[in-house]
Amino acid sequence: MRRSRGQTVGAAAAVLAALAVGHVVVSAFPVDDRVSAPFVRPTVVGETVELRYARLTVGEPTGSTVVSPAASSLLSTPGVFLTVPLTIVASGQPRLLSFAELLGGDGRTYTVFTSGRSSFLAGTAQPGVPRYATVSVEVPPEALPGAHLRIGLNQEDQRADDLADIDLGLTQADADAWAAQDTPVPVPPRSDEPPEQP
Repeated sequence: MRRSRGQTVGAAAAVLAALAVGHVVVSAFPVDDRVSAPFVRPTVVGETVELRYARLTVGEPTGSTVVSPAASSLLSTPGVFLTVPLTIVASGQPRLLSFAELLGGDGRTYTVFTSGRSSFLAGTAQPGVPRYATVSVEVPPEALPGAHLRIGLNQEDQRADDLADIDLGLTQADADAWAAQDTPVPVPPRSDEPPEQP
């Protein structure tokens, strides 16, 4: 059955009117950034934070001008390498946490990637099995006092998802000591086995 030209024009006009009304509504009532903001879960070193996708515990941070990554040669910096051990226990299904950033006490944000001089590569955590990983980030010493580490599931998009915000409890004394330290800090490989203690 063929539609008449009038019905086709009427349907097209109705669709255009609906699009126009939708545009007016979206323009008049913009989506608030809070709607898509991550759910920040504050915690401190040594405490476990419950996230939608995992339980996360952050160990004692340490730093030096030299790090010894498990899979490469020594790295040195005129700043400081901050290393932070993590214990991740996935909830419900295997999880690959891949987002890390340091909110420096200097007001800057230091993004940590899955490779490079600053890195976070935890690998896949299995439900109920502790996964041990380390965040290593290269920063200027002035970024350390008051710094917070943020850990999340998706490296590309943290909108409307849980995000751990860890107060590392770092002071100016830590920054000064680590900036003068040239003993390499080991960065153990990610593992389901606890790292060996020195």
